[in-house]
Amino acid sequence: MDNERRPARLDRATFLKVAGGVAAGGVLAPWWPAASQVLAEPASEKLRVDLSQPAGKPTYSATGFLHGLGEDGTQPPDPLLLPLKAKLFRGGGSTLPGGAWSKGGYDGYAVRWQNVVDRYRRVAPPPIEAEYCIVLSDLWGAEGVTLQPTDPYPGDDGDWTSWERFLTQVVSDAHAARLDPDRIQYEIWNEPDFGDHYWPRPWEQYVQTWQRGVRLIRALDPRARIVGPTFTRMTTSGDGGHMDDWLDMAVASDTVPDILAWHDLIPNRDPVDQAGLARQLLAERGLAGVRLELNEYLPGGQLNPGFNAWYIARLQRSGIDYTALAIYGPCCMFPLLDGLLVDVDGELVTDARWWAYQRYASITGTLVTTRPTADVDAVAGADPENRRVRVLVGNRIGAASGELASPLSVTIDGLRHAHTYLLRGGNIPIRLERIPHKAVLSEPEAVKDIDLTPEGDEVTITFDWADPRDAYVLTLGKHETDLPAYAVVEVLPERPVLLPGEPTTVTFRIRNYTDTDLTLEPGVSVPDGYTAATAASVTVPAEGDAELQVTVTRATTDLREVELRLDVGDLMSLVRLEPSDNWVRIAEMTASSTHSPSSPAFLNDGRTDPDDWGGGGANGWNDDTPGQWPDTITATWTHPITLNRVVVHTLNSAVYPASAWGVRDYDIEIQADETWQTIAQVRGNVTGVDESQFTTVETDTLRIVIHDTNDHTYSRLVEIEGYHS
Repeated sequence: MDNERRPARLDRATFLKVAGGVAAGGVLAPWWPAASQVLAEPASEKLRVDLSQPAGKPTYSATGFLHGLGEDGTQPPDPLLLPLKAKLFRGGGSTLPGGAWSKGGYDGYAVRWQNVVDRYRRVAPPPIEAEYCIVLSDLWGAEGVTLQPTDPYPGDDGDWTSWERFLTQVVSDAHAARLDPDRIQYEIWNEPDFGDHYWPRPWEQYVQTWQRGVRLIRALDPRARIVGPTFTRMTTSGDGGHMDDWLDMAVASDTVPDILAWHDLIPNRDPVDQAGLARQLLAERGLAGVRLELNEYLPGGQLNPGFNAWYIARLQRSGIDYTALAIYGPCCMFPLLDGLLVDVDGELVTDARWWAYQRYASITGTLVTTRPTADVDAVAGADPENRRVRVLVGNRIGAASGELASPLSVTIDGLRHAHTYLLRGGNIPIRLERIPHKAVLSEPEAVKDIDLTPEGDEVTITFDWADPRDAYVLTLGKHETDLPAYAVVEVLPERPVLLPGEPTTVTFRIRNYTDTDLTLEPGVSVPDGYTAATAASVTVPAEGDAELQVTVTRATTDLREVELRLDVGDLMSLVRLEPSDNWVRIAEMTASSTHSPSSPAFLNDGRTDPDDWGGGGANGWNDDTPGQWPDTITATWTHPITLNRVVVHTLNSAVYPASAWGVRDYDIEIQADETWQTIAQVRGNVTGVDESQFTTVETDTLRIVIHDTNDHTYSRLVEIEGYHS
């Protein structure tokens, strides 16, 4: 911050003098009486924050996004996403071309499914660790834009075949893509009560869609979590809606969702009231364990920091488990982070509301109790470790024409519970920031800094709130950037495979969020039976990345998974190591031909379950020359290895048995002295797993030469293993 913009710092005596003087005779009150330190004239509105009353750990449940990411999940970049600590992302490839499932079949669906997988892989793993709500109606194609009322809907003409086939494909693909059941949610249908737009069919047909969907998904995956009904609002049958009637239906049909979901896009509604009604309806039906999700919120006319900050505080107060911002903008365009980011001449910059969410996410430690006024609320936290108390303040007026009582007083109670860690040089620094209602904002505006000598159990800060569209932030104690100085942003491979005596390289990518080069001294540790070595130091350029390579070697025969630990300063990163005796796991796999989306790379990923076989051969290998032989799969190593046993897993699921679909006749060959030598032959195979043993050989290349399959059309393999035992 330049000198012209830096606010003046006032010591306590000067500030109190400006505010109206000290106690009579200049005698200051002793440190612990209940008297308040008033830093300005009393206001007509007073918000209270009580540091002596903890309210649980921060959940950041008020931060989530509908779509919000770029199509392949790579945008926005980490510095614009990580500081928000989002806990939910929601989508299903809405509006992507191809017709989705309803009109484009599997190929149309696959485009949108890839969008789901890409976004999940961005947000579910560390460091974000958010959940992803899969909107099945988007994957179907019913996002209210591309699907017309005359287009196919589930159950049209009493035919449920396509709906059930679609759900089976989704759950199978989720399993095949290794989407963690604890990180994904299945939303059956978006806003079915918005009939003309999202469900232009009889209500009973929707009820059947819901019931059949819930039952089939749970049969396919008992761990699946179902979200619904995702109505346009939380209301009862006496108020123009039917959440109570819908819950009665769900109870009667044993299709109660795991997460009750709705939207709030109507002005002047309070999520605290909505959550209260939801819990009442659930409790009346014995469903107290169902969680709550408000996965589209904020009325379009109240998109400003003042109202947004108030709504964040109310969401936090409501105890709703998951939330997501709604999208506003031109039809069918999904701005990054639902409008919190703005593209200016090709560069992404922050909207003012982004800073409301950033300041919310920077509330760490323990939440503390706040007591709102009629129009003002706040979320606050106290963090002894970071020596800070932070308060985000918003209001429900949030419009230029609204009238907000001003000035506002914020009273911080219970200072004696926090003063020791807030003190710096004997005083408590206090900063008041304004988040103005602007389309582009590089940082909040510092209104004033105060160095306060603590003398009572409470302090009151008063300020003018001229524009209700603005939000305010109070920070007591240490005020600093909320991005870490550096972080491990990627580890490759994600789960390194370790063969006995084989040095394996694990690469950590470290990002520097500061504007200064950082030289770090890493430390690595592994359990007994392993060794690990790395460089003595690594330099990460300012606002850039650097790679740190760790070489791990396994000596033990124990095949239990273990962890590699990297320590860099106060940063710790753990990587799961997967010991194996299967040498094919570290080979490079190639094929004579490949039918997409299958890949020879799936043949050494350690997965041998034929039920993982997805549409088109995903998670296995399928050749692309039907009825033409031979087909080959080749494994190549960087140096010679020894083998005496090969195991071939061909397709053999309940739907696709090996006797009808599996590889039938094949040879196992190695390359030696630049010639191919056959070391084993298999003929007439009808089993899913076939093992060939042979005299120990040394080679750097192995291949499976397939001469025929039991359907005489395609070669289909699930996994190949190679051992020396």
